[in-house]
Amino acid sequence: MGTLDSSGLSDAGMKRIRDALGSYEDGVYDALDHLLAELHTCSAELAKDEHYRRNIGIENAGLWKLIQGLWRLTSTEISDVDDINLRHTELCINVARFTRNIVAGVSANQEQAFENEGAIRSLVNFYTSYSAIQDSATYPAARMLVQTLSNMVTGNDALMARLWKTYMTLPEEQLILLRLLTSPDAKTVSSTFVLVLNCLHSSSERMEGLITAPRGPRLTITMLDRISALAESEAEDENHVFDIGFELFTNVIEAGLTPALYKTIHMPGEPITPPQTTLLKLLDSYLHKSSRGLQVKARNDALVHMLVDTLLDLAAYARDAIRRALGSADDLQGPSGSGQQVEERQPPSGVGSESTPPPPKELDLLLPKVSEALVLVTQCLTTLTLTSTEQPHNAGNSGKVKAMLAEACSADGEGLVEVLVETLRLLDTFLPRITFGKVVERPSPPGVRSPPADAAPHPHSGIKGFSYVKRDLVRLLGIIALDDRGVQDRVRECGGIPVVMNLCVVDDRNPYMKEHAILALRNLLHGNKANQDVVREIQPVARWDERGILQTLL
Repeated sequence: MGTLDSSGLSDAGMKRIRDALGSYEDGVYDALDHLLAELHTCSAELAKDEHYRRNIGIENAGLWKLIQGLWRLTSTEISDVDDINLRHTELCINVARFTRNIVAGVSANQEQAFENEGAIRSLVNFYTSYSAIQDSATYPAARMLVQTLSNMVTGNDALMARLWKTYMTLPEEQLILLRLLTSPDAKTVSSTFVLVLNCLHSSSERMEGLITAPRGPRLTITMLDRISALAESEAEDENHVFDIGFELFTNVIEAGLTPALYKTIHMPGEPITPPQTTLLKLLDSYLHKSSRGLQVKARNDALVHMLVDTLLDLAAYARDAIRRALGSADDLQGPSGSGQQVEERQPPSGVGSESTPPPPKELDLLLPKVSEALVLVTQCLTTLTLTSTEQPHNAGNSGKVKAMLAEACSADGEGLVEVLVETLRLLDTFLPRITFGKVVERPSPPGVRSPPADAAPHPHSGIKGFSYVKRDLVRLLGIIALDDRGVQDRVRECGGIPVVMNLCVVDDRNPYMKEHAILALRNLLHGNKANQDVVREIQPVARWDERGILQTLL
């Protein structure tokens, strides 16, 4: 027999595993099938009988030496081969399943089995290597190994802390979590997300490790990238990955770590990164998910400040990009002053004023992504503002977010209200309206020649990434202006009333934009005679015909 101590085992199943292992270590290779069969039988018993699982470690003192022998054998067998051997893979799966089942929910068993974590980690490295992942037959081994790690620490705070600290300080090339998350097998990725979720659950200290630990930001980016890649999938396994990922980041959001995490995954020189966009999507989904959660987040000043700063940065980038695309920045500066000045600088109309702009001189390829992020940030702020306003029982919180938005300014002192107006004005010039699937040209003011009927489609009409941006920005502007005379006056003074009026139209790219713009206009005019006078002075230069087509008035 091999080197195993035969004492300390009273359970018949454990004795059979010991004997089979001993025969295999003595070179009787036909014993492998017997060992696999015994492991499979005992694993099944452990999975279905909790009482058996809880008592086996107490009643069999030699069990843990047996398990160490199993992992030593598995590691040795794998290291002795150059190519993937499916028989060794089968051994790894069975040893991992046996260990996974024996530690499930039993802290004493977890602590004893955790001594094999190093061996398990080395096997994960092997089964996530480039050569291994080329063969789908190896996927079950990686999956079972990560499930074993998860069961080994779940519910045991001390072990979770040990494992998390180790994994967050390993050299990046040894961090098995990254390798597992990039596996082609969705079930392996799902099991890895479960492991991370279990480690982070109810521990703000470990969640902060995603930001502060040496490997935390890299792990966060990888998880967000994988969630993004699977977000639109219809496959059940991949949907499961997204659901677990959403739950994981829900814990992070509720711990108040979103602002710090968003900053951590920023890339210098980039207006927005894909992981930041994914984090905003998760935040937006979370805020819409639960009214109770919204009440908590409506009081989170750091979150609101982060979103406001992000909106200001994204809007500044978008405005500069649009100005470069349209040409002279001097010709595109927003008007200021009274409604009469607005009428002189931009031909007034409730439905449109300028002719279609020429083809872009410089089209920023990042602009669609910036626009997408701008929509997400605006939706988050809108949800927080409405939630804050709709909590009358909490007088200290009611309207607080709305007031913060009204007072917000960019680094150079430009108010958020003015930023919204100017961004909307530029977007309305840059992006044509689409009605019933067709681009609707804005009517030319008197004395300006309209493009011919057979002219080529507008150069911006096919660009993706701009959906909802005008709708959501005008909606937020209207919410901020509600019952706030100061905001109403500021919108008028920066020429915003004609801008809002120009958005009171149908646009397939911005569903319900017309309705939100009309509501915003109502909020700007309510109780404000000066704003009402601006509207009275404006004369339309176009009308909608019976087919819903915009026609210039003669």
